[in-house]
Amino acid sequence: MKSMRFLFLSSTKFFGILYGFLALVICFGCQKESIETDFALKPVPLSSSSKLASTPIDNFMVISKSEILPASLLKKISLYGEIVNSMPEIGILVVKPTVSNFETKVAKLYEVQVVVPDLNVKWIEPTEYFNESNPPSIGNDEPYFGYQWGMDAINAPEAWNAGYTGEGARVFILDSGIDAEHPDLSPNLNTDLCASFVPGEDYNVADGFYFNHGTHVAGIIAAAHNNFGVIGVAPEAEIVAVKVISEYTGSGAFSWINRGIIYAADNGADVINMSLGATFYRNGFYYDEDGVLQKMPASYIQKFILATQRAVDYAVKKGAVIVTSAGNDGLNMDGNGSLFKLPGGLQKVITVSATAPDYWYRDNENGIDPLLDIPSSYTDYGKSFIEVAAPGGDFDFFPLDYYYYDCVLSTISGGWAWAAGTSMASPHVAGVAALIIGKNGGEMDPHEVTMQLLKTADKIDGEGTSAYFGNGRVNAYRAVTE
Repeated sequence: MKSMRFLFLSSTKFFGILYGFLALVICFGCQKESIETDFALKPVPLSSSSKLASTPIDNFMVISKSEILPASLLKKISLYGEIVNSMPEIGILVVKPTVSNFETKVAKLYEVQVVVPDLNVKWIEPTEYFNESNPPSIGNDEPYFGYQWGMDAINAPEAWNAGYTGEGARVFILDSGIDAEHPDLSPNLNTDLCASFVPGEDYNVADGFYFNHGTHVAGIIAAAHNNFGVIGVAPEAEIVAVKVISEYTGSGAFSWINRGIIYAADNGADVINMSLGATFYRNGFYYDEDGVLQKMPASYIQKFILATQRAVDYAVKKGAVIVTSAGNDGLNMDGNGSLFKLPGGLQKVITVSATAPDYWYRDNENGIDPLLDIPSSYTDYGKSFIEVAAPGGDFDFFPLDYYYYDCVLSTISGGWAWAAGTSMASPHVAGVAALIIGKNGGEMDPHEVTMQLLKTADKIDGEGTSAYFGNGRVNAYRAVTE
C-alpha cells in the first residue's frame, strides 16, 4: 500500500541544528489511500456467504439493561467467565469466557441487554515514512508560527490578543499516547492524570524522532507559548493524554475507547478530543486491526453503537464536550444508511470536517491573501453528519514545490511535522472549546459550549447548514467575544 506525505522537523531531541525529511502518510481512523487515488472505502460483498478470515475473540462486552451494573449480574457472570474489567458507570463488563457458548448463555440472563465481542479494530493508521534528500528546513531563528496557517484561518491570534488562552480548561486527548518530554507540550501536560488503557503500553510514547498521532494532535490543541516550536489554539489549557489505541498499530479494543471516555469524565474533563474512528457496514462487514475484511452479525453494529453512546452520554452528563474527527474517505454521509462511523455518527458529539488552503505557498510568494477555507479533498461530509469545519490541511498540490505547507504543522515525538487529515481538524475545534470554557472560569455546560461554537462559526458557503462546513468553520475570536 502506498503511504502519504509528512515533513518532519527535529533538533537532536530539540536543541541542535534542525533537519528534516519527507514521509508519506495520512492521519485519521479509517482506511488509508494513496495520494494518486480518490479516498474511497474498499468494496465489500453484499452477501454474507463469502469466505472470510476468522477473527479470534478473547473477550466480550456484556451490556446490562441498566446503565448501572447490578450486583446480581456480577455474581452470575463469575459462573461463565473471568471479569477482565468493568465500567459500572455505564453498565458494561468486559469478560473472558471460561465456558463454551458464552455469548448465548450470558445473553439469556435477566440483567443482560446484549453481549458483543470486544473487537480490536483499526482506529488510526500507523505511519510509514522514507528519507528525502535536502528538504527545505525551518531554522531555529525562523518563526514556526508563520507556517501555522490554521491559526490564522480560525482567528486564534485575535482571541489571544483579547486575553483568552484556555487557562482553566482541561482537555483530555484520547489517542495513541504523547511525547511527555516534548518542550512544546510538557508545560501544559498533567502527567499525574495521564493514563493508558492499552495493555503493555505506557501513555508516554517510545523515545525517538518519528510521527506519533497523539503527539501531533496535542500540539494543535495546546502547544505552549514558550518562544519555541509551535503554538496551540489554547496555549494555556491543561492537557491530559489517555492512550486508548496502540502507538504501534493504530488499533484498539472498543472497551479501551469506552474506558478512556469514562476515565476522562471522572477526572474533570472539560473537553475530550477523539481524532479517531472506525467505519462499519450495516450488513456486518468491517475491516479488522490488520485490514482484513471480516463479517459479523449485522445486529452487532447496533450493540457497538449502544455501548459507545452510553460512554459518551456519561461524559456529557459529567460536563465534558466531546469533539471527534469526521473521517478521510471523502464520503457524503447524507442518506448513506449502509455505513456507520464511530464515534462521529453518535449523538452528543461534535463531528468535524477538514478545510485547507488553496496552495498556501504560491499565494504567499505572490503576495496574495491566501484562501484558507477550501474543503479538504479527502474529508467526509454531509449536513446530517458534520457540526463544524476546521483546518485539517491537504496534499492535493503534490508534487508542486512546498505542497506540504498546505498541511498542518504540529508536534511529533522528538520534533515537529506537517500532517493532513480530519484528525488535525478536530483538535482545532477542541482548542476553541477550551478557549470558551477558559473564558467562563473553567466551568461551563457542554450544551452551552457547543451552541457557542456553532453560532459563532463563520458561514463559508452561505447561510444555513452546509454539507462540507456544517454550521460553519470555527472562529476562535468570535467564540470568545460574542
